[in-house]
Amino acid sequence: MKETRRITEIAVLIAVAGVLEAISTFIPFLHMPFGGAASIGMLPIFLIAFKYGIKDGFIAGFIFGVINFALNGFVIHWGSIFFDYIFAYSVLGLAGYYKDIAFKKNSAFIKGILLGGFARYLMHGFSGMIFFGQYAGSEGAFIYSFIFYNLPYMAISIALCIIIGLSIKDRIAGYL
Repeated sequence: MKETRRITEIAVLIAVAGVLEAISTFIPFLHMPFGGAASIGMLPIFLIAFKYGIKDGFIAGFIFGVINFALNGFVIHWGSIFFDYIFAYSVLGLAGYYKDIAFKKNSAFIKGILLGGFARYLMHGFSGMIFFGQYAGSEGAFIYSFIFYNLPYMAISIALCIIIGLSIKDRIAGYL
């Protein structure tokens, strides 16, 4: 029964992540001028990692990455499928480092989101440098990928996950 509950909770939270990600595609002001969109779709994956740990967080992030690619995938180079979807969402599971204390301490909750969010940001940044560097222009691949393209939407997404997450974590801690 305990295993069934765990799998069900993870499946429902992945579905919620997918819905939140889909909603962000319909809100124009969340889309950044250079690309990407701010979203709180990561928050349910962080909650999975906080409750069940890094392994289940990685698996949930992986599944969410595959779903996100299937629904909203944008590919110019096949390698970006891994860095922008598979790896980028899987590393959200690193928030599970703060398993068991994230729901008790706000600082651990914030650190977990920052850790997973920053790891995702790095994956997107490396993807931009490796696979899309030729489109960077005079700024160079590093500046364009890490600063102009990925930083705005990732910083907003991480901040939104922290703000909304902190506002709901005490209410949902009893359910998770």
